[in-house]
Amino acid sequence: MFNKLKRVITSLILVLTMVMPSFTIFAAEPVYVTLNGLPIVYDDAKPQIMNQRAMVPFRKTAETLGATIDWDKKTETATLIKGDRVVVHTMRTNIITVNGKASTFDTPSAVLNNRTMMPVRMLSEALGNVVTWDNATRTVNIVADNTTVINIVPEKTTVNSGEKINIAVTTSSTTDRIKILDVNENNNVIAEANTYSTNPDGTRLFSVPWTPNVTKSTFKTLKVVPGNLTSYNEDATAYKVCAISVNADIKPKIISFTSDKKEVGRGDKIKLTIEANGNTDRVRIGTEKNNKLIELTHYKLVEANNPNRRLFETEMIMEDRGDIELRAYAGNSSNGYETTYETLKITVGGAGSSSSNEKLKIKDSFVINDDIYVDEKVKVIVKTTTDIDRIEILDENDKVVDDTRYAAIKNNSEYVWEMDIPVKNSGRNRYYIVAYNKDKDKTRESFSFSSSAYSSSDLLVLNTQQRDIGAISGDKVKFIIRTTGQAEYIKIFDGSSELTKVTSYSGSGSIREWEATVNITTSNKDRLRVVAYDKNENQSSTKLNVYLNIQADGKIYDFDLKTSEVYKNEYIRVDIYTNKAISKVWVEDNNGVRVALSTSYDSVSGDEYTWQLKFAAEEVGTSIRYTIYAEDQNGKKYDQTFRVRVNK
Repeated sequence: MFNKLKRVITSLILVLTMVMPSFTIFAAEPVYVTLNGLPIVYDDAKPQIMNQRAMVPFRKTAETLGATIDWDKKTETATLIKGDRVVVHTMRTNIITVNGKASTFDTPSAVLNNRTMMPVRMLSEALGNVVTWDNATRTVNIVADNTTVINIVPEKTTVNSGEKINIAVTTSSTTDRIKILDVNENNNVIAEANTYSTNPDGTRLFSVPWTPNVTKSTFKTLKVVPGNLTSYNEDATAYKVCAISVNADIKPKIISFTSDKKEVGRGDKIKLTIEANGNTDRVRIGTEKNNKLIELTHYKLVEANNPNRRLFETEMIMEDRGDIELRAYAGNSSNGYETTYETLKITVGGAGSSSSNEKLKIKDSFVINDDIYVDEKVKVIVKTTTDIDRIEILDENDKVVDDTRYAAIKNNSEYVWEMDIPVKNSGRNRYYIVAYNKDKDKTRESFSFSSSAYSSSDLLVLNTQQRDIGAISGDKVKFIIRTTGQAEYIKIFDGSSELTKVTSYSGSGSIREWEATVNITTSNKDRLRVVAYDKNENQSSTKLNVYLNIQADGKIYDFDLKTSEVYKNEYIRVDIYTNKAISKVWVEDNNGVRVALSTSYDSVSGDEYTWQLKFAAEEVGTSIRYTIYAEDQNGKKYDQTFRVRVNK
């Protein structure tokens, strides 16, 4: 009977623990705390019954409830901020202020074993939550209003691929963050946001930018899921969906064509800037008389991480007088050039003011990697004229950070130099390229890039380094990928297709290096990306930046007809002189029949390659026509004709 009475008294005391004041620790039995049914895990200090009240560790509980804490050590006052709610409490008191309104509780906060403990009801209700006690399980249940998406309003319901729009999302007042999923792509997360404004009715408004990238026109179903600082609410009553029509811009297209000057003198240089869509990987510039003046295959992104806005830049010397109409044609490696074009009119007057040495020239420079981090090296490609003998890279203090006398690639028309620059500072970094010829004449230009610091505890792809800068389309190219030490393995993708997985690495500690070999073509080089995975399958990805050596166009310099008059069935001999880019030479007769072919040159002198061909004269006549054909490594053909007298 006594034991039964004891159990009844004990149960009654536990029920009253949240309302009856005292100043002693009542029981050593554990006390549990949940938030919306999920347990809050405490590391050192534990919840317990003090002063016949359920007391919880202050900092852990407040942060779990979504509050940030500002602590004034001198006054022992904590300021808690959660959304538009500001809570102020001085330790060891029983007063708490919410948005300027004070409330008094019957039990103050306390310090136990150097840990601040606070009545759970005081803390939770101040942050806008409801508290209940479950005596059977000795559990304090904190109930927060469920996070909910109320409305979704996209800026447009029909957009083009590569076009950025804002999506306005209205949520309940308890929603601290949202994520947007692409339902069509296995619910991939395409955007997250944790900043918002508060509406007059207490609801919250998130504005999230989104840029769709598609190769085929489609409808996108977007799912917006609400959450707080501890979890997302995946319940069907909490999220909402919206549909957006995305039009694929399949054809290459010029968006804008501009120049830094509209009126110049004859011989002056202008800088041309062409912005194109994401399906453009080359631009051709010409005029009405000659539509093949310049071809550009290197571009930069107009916006970081947006491959659908590409920028091509070049310089051009204006030599013809009058009103010159330049034409820019968009193209890609798969379908060639479009027949439509954008125009730009330049007025060329008398003698120009340009006095630059065109033989001593930096033709182009660019940084390969998109994401640049402090303490890593960034690779810079510099293109120059062929008389350049040495390249230096200087920092803003004119200190040399890299130099070389050896070009990575030597083509007939230009040299390509590969430079490595150690990144020391975050933010904008400015450097100078100085190019010298053998006479020590020099030319100089600047370039800059932005870099950021990183934490070794983050999962990041820090750098991708291409081993063979001279690679051409179709080559297998080795890459060194540097990651933080969190990465357990990496994968290389071509679009959504996995190409290779690498599980072994070198290095230890905070940096790991991985080797991957990938077959590179002009069609896949802009689709490749690296994804690093940690042990929990979290991901970090970046573009696998590739540099391919674009072979120079072929050229027939001249030919030498050794036998201008022969008899039937005698050999006709001809020497053909070309540049290095030519891969084969042949001769066809007047009927289009191939009569001679060579796939290797016979001799070379400087940049002139000699091909010696001979074939039997089969047709008699005073002027028999033959055509020389030469084909370069890009598959382009060039031709010249000659005539021979053939006697019986």
